[in-house]
Amino acid sequence: MNNTKTNQLEHAELDLAGTIRPGLDILANEIVIALKKRTRFVKNAPVYAPGLVIGQPDVSLLDYELHMEERQHAELGRYQFAVQEAFTDVSQISSVVKRQLPHSVVKRIPSDAGKRILKFYRSWIDSACQDGTDETTFGETVTSDVNALLSIMERVNLGKSVAESKYREQTSAFINTQGDREAMLELIIRKDRMQEVLNLARKLATHYELDANSVESVFEFMMELTIDIEIVYIRNRLSEK
Repeated sequence: MNNTKTNQLEHAELDLAGTIRPGLDILANEIVIALKKRTRFVKNAPVYAPGLVIGQPDVSLLDYELHMEERQHAELGRYQFAVQEAFTDVSQISSVVKRQLPHSVVKRIPSDAGKRILKFYRSWIDSACQDGTDETTFGETVTSDVNALLSIMERVNLGKSVAESKYREQTSAFINTQGDREAMLELIIRKDRMQEVLNLARKLATHYELDANSVESVFEFMMELTIDIEIVYIRNRLSEK
């Protein structure tokens, strides 16, 4: 067995077939369920604009609930992991539990994906949900939003683990690209796996009675963003050389 394969086996978090892809597929299911729940409610534009949160007139209900949920995750140590990122600033939130984090070879390189995800997600709501405002469902609406957004964020940032795995597998080839995006894409993109992801997206859409094209657009966006995260991550790895 060559050194690269041996190194991969030593780090389960870098095992594409055994660890990363099964995790991605589980998240795919969670994301589609959250999207299905969101389509049960009308667009409810007021939850995305300031004015609903009592005592905090400058904060939208989505931003407020997103921060409250991420605050809870931060207290449990979620964002101490290199592959996890938050939409909101939870840097000052201390953990309330003592826990031993597993050693990780994935580098802590920020993706800054939050704004792109929020922008896309809002456009998806405009196309996937019916027009209208129903204040009796504001809470259910924003809960569905938070569940979907956190799962999408987690999925795309697993691209860091994917990138570290690919980098270790083809270190010399990546060094030879000198950080050129197109050359790096030749090493990063695996079209067979991308097609598997899209097939799964359409299968899940059918199972949960969602428009397959609408769901596929979400997964196309996530793959595009994940590739960009891989590019940023590997360029940072190259800068270490």
